[in-house]
Amino acid sequence: MKTECIYVDENRRERILYIDELVTIEYDHDEIHYMNNDSRLFREIRRASRERRLFCTCGCRSNLQLVAGDRSITTRRFFRNYTDFANANCCYDESPLTQRSKILLRAWLNRTLRRDLLSDIPIAEIDKGNRRYELTYYAQECDFGLVYANEAKNIPFEKIQELDEYREMHLLYISDIHNLLQGGQLPVHQIDMQDKQGYCLFLKIADPEKEEYLLSDATLVCTYYIREYIDHGIWIGLPVLEDGITAFSISPQGALCYKDEPVNTFTAAVKEQYVTRLRARLQQETRHETANSAAISPPGQSGYNDAAGSHRTDSAAEQPAADCRGRNALKSTVKRIIEKRLEKYSDIVFEVDTGWLEETMIDNNRCIVLDLDGIDAQNAGILSQMQLYTGARKSITRIGQRIIFAGYD
Repeated sequence: MKTECIYVDENRRERILYIDELVTIEYDHDEIHYMNNDSRLFREIRRASRERRLFCTCGCRSNLQLVAGDRSITTRRFFRNYTDFANANCCYDESPLTQRSKILLRAWLNRTLRRDLLSDIPIAEIDKGNRRYELTYYAQECDFGLVYANEAKNIPFEKIQELDEYREMHLLYISDIHNLLQGGQLPVHQIDMQDKQGYCLFLKIADPEKEEYLLSDATLVCTYYIREYIDHGIWIGLPVLEDGITAFSISPQGALCYKDEPVNTFTAAVKEQYVTRLRARLQQETRHETANSAAISPPGQSGYNDAAGSHRTDSAAEQPAADCRGRNALKSTVKRIIEKRLEKYSDIVFEVDTGWLEETMIDNNRCIVLDLDGIDAQNAGILSQMQLYTGARKSITRIGQRIIFAGYD
């Protein structure tokens, strides 16, 4: 089954034709009806189907026929290969799930946008571009586009990057529910989609094989992925929203809303709740490790942190007051830099102990060294994921287990 074909008119001119051009989708409450379009184009395409002037778009040049009978208003309309003209090399086909998903998404957009929609619109018809298919649906009046793919990997980074150049356009990326991951290694294309719209969105269809088309069969699932550096750096999915598609809408500004509230608001709240729990866990485990360290210290000595603190106090006392303030200021600066970079790249709110930082001289420059071997494994694991940086003057580099901060004095 296919939703598009190459149509050759009576003058031997070719163009890509979409099934949406030949049928009108109407919905009465929950049920979606397929009504044949009684236009001149519809009658011409029927004749072209009988005369074998419809071809597959994949390049195999298989003849297609139009399936759009008048007997049922709920029967699917599509193009398909003639049995006797089927080409084994044909590489274009759409599953019933993909077809049903597109139809339900189109009906939902018609309902929420109340605008004319274009199907599988080439980006070149909107603005400059060199890729053929970019938008599954596009509403020109409000400059809103929706990109749907049954397989999330079919929305590659290059496609997202190119669409991102059209910053005035409002875009929504959706893939099928089987792409939803609860945790583990997150595919890069899903990271890219979340980076662009703030969350990952999945479409769940109740029964792809059912003949009737009902809007209540479609559910939108919104998930936010976050990197969990404490547990081996894996990604985990935070459930944000899951409800019938009719509970969602598109605002005049092009934002996805749930019961008239922007979905990004719910995403931010879920993220904040998770970060709060993570922070409490880190503080609790740090207190527990400090207590254990103090309990096993030899008589006459405090724990590692206390010993290190006494050593730093004694060292600072031997230095002039101005030099001591300079050391503390440099450590505080690097402390803030580490915390900001961790929060920016991993969403983790993490507090750095300045006792982990030591000042040294490298090539006559004051530098701060963070020795990961000198701190507990849990905190070292988090800090080891920090993004490095090399600039004209400032740099964050790593040599073995030592992270060196240069140029921040």
